[in-house]
Amino acid sequence: MKTNLNPTDTAQPRYRWLADILRETIDRGMLTDNQALPPERELAERYEVSRDTVRKALRFMEERGIIYSDHGRGTFVSPSIVRGTTRFIDSFSQDTGNRGGVPGQRILSIETVGASMAISTLLNVEAGAPLVRVRRVRTIDDAPVGLHDAHFVLPRGAKISRSQIERAGSLYKLLMSEFGFEPAEAVENLCAGAADAEDAQLLDIAAGDPLLVCERITLSDRRQPIEYCLMKYVSTYRYRTRIAKHSGGMS
Repeated sequence: MKTNLNPTDTAQPRYRWLADILRETIDRGMLTDNQALPPERELAERYEVSRDTVRKALRFMEERGIIYSDHGRGTFVSPSIVRGTTRFIDSFSQDTGNRGGVPGQRILSIETVGASMAISTLLNVEAGAPLVRVRRVRTIDDAPVGLHDAHFVLPRGAKISRSQIERAGSLYKLLMSEFGFEPAEAVENLCAGAADAEDAQLLDIAAGDPLLVCERITLSDRRQPIEYCLMKYVSTYRYRTRIAKHSGGMS
């Protein structure tokens, strides 16, 4: 049975479209934990895409812990406990929804700024190069839980507005559709911190209260740095991740 969905109807690459469809199939319980996925040929015929597109989609999903491969046996759905703890780029809304909460945001500012020496080094641009900076308060069930201060490398002269972000519902979705922004992977550093006076006011906590601080550099599909984001979360926010054994073994 073929799908009536057309991958050309979306601006996403076809493999990302297919990965989203397969992920939705899993989330709806049509494929269960450790169940085998259909063979590549069957997926290609069902969704009217090439075998290469299927392979890229499966590789994309496996890198994110949604599925796993067993050599000689096939590809299977990862257990829900693994899928639920896998980090996705800009996954705040999805993680919050999966936990039964209502994600939200309050945009503090959107501006074009010159890259500082530190950020220019991280993003591999010249000091003073124009970056789009977006500062937001992230909320769960209308309660503030985090601060996101992001700097984006976008085409020169690119501008985005508060209304554009609100209409799109997702900042990444807007950047992908308007500027071809294509996040592929990220590097994160975590540490403990304490709220300063501004943090405390925005997060409705006391100055000096503990915070989880995360610095993230996001890379494009060509592995070029395209975003630096400083994230601060209140102590009640639960940050989940998945750790996998390296193929080289352990000592």
